[in-house]
Amino acid sequence: MTETHIADVSDTALWVAAFRALESERPDALFHDPLAAVLTGERGRVIARDMPYPKILAWMMAVRTVAIDRLIFEAIGAGVDTVINIGAGLDTRPYRLDLPKDLQWIEIDFPHMVDMKNIKLSQEVPRCRLSRIGLDVSNRLAAQRLYGEIGSQTRSALVITEGVIPYLSNEHAGQLAEDLRKIPSFRFWIQDYRRSNKVMRQPKKLKKKLKNAPFQFHHPDPLGFFSGFGWKVRTDIKAMDEAERLGRPFPIAFPWTILMRLIPKTRRDAARQVLGYVLFEAV
Repeated sequence: MTETHIADVSDTALWVAAFRALESERPDALFHDPLAAVLTGERGRVIARDMPYPKILAWMMAVRTVAIDRLIFEAIGAGVDTVINIGAGLDTRPYRLDLPKDLQWIEIDFPHMVDMKNIKLSQEVPRCRLSRIGLDVSNRLAAQRLYGEIGSQTRSALVITEGVIPYLSNEHAGQLAEDLRKIPSFRFWIQDYRRSNKVMRQPKKLKKKLKNAPFQFHHPDPLGFFSGFGWKVRTDIKAMDEAERLGRPFPIAFPWTILMRLIPKTRRDAARQVLGYVLFEAV
């Protein structure tokens, strides 16, 4: 019997990939990621089926994927020659996106994740210059050395930490922001964010499911938090705005559709600010 519990943070990559695979199967798919099904495997599909609020999570992953795709192309258009995906998990953008052939794309993740991905994708051809590095970036000194080595070999780099910041403590998130900002060629940084406030607390069912990989980063103003380390907001995409642009509204059912209309506009506006995706630029 396939295990459905999440043992550690690496397992979160399995259900994220499973939701990307499910999105790819929809007749109105926002993107097509055939390699997601290859990578997630049966365990990833089982974990995804066992997650609470599956429609909402599927919506979140689909909208997040498209929004971050957009931010990546914005950074490339601004002159980026290297992309560094920290905590890359089972991301497949080097194979899925129409990227410049000479773009250098570096994935960093735990060694066992890198080994698994190398095996499963050994016959696939990326659309850019792809390399993978196995490293636990919680080893700060080793990570700092790696950032320095990569930084010395690039003119203008974009860092991606999709789905990473929530699992870091505020202290470790600040250290990461500081370490990245010290590298002169690291010009841009993409991350997803969630404001910690009374409007949207983490549901108890999801919190229980993630007990072995809990959300640790909590801040009412995450954009301001990282701006304090020398990263200014270049582009901020709100999840609700992106969903409306894509024609994929937040999945709420009756009677919540009626109740939402009764909530004061100030509360509804605050809810629209909770989830988003940001492209930072170093200052």
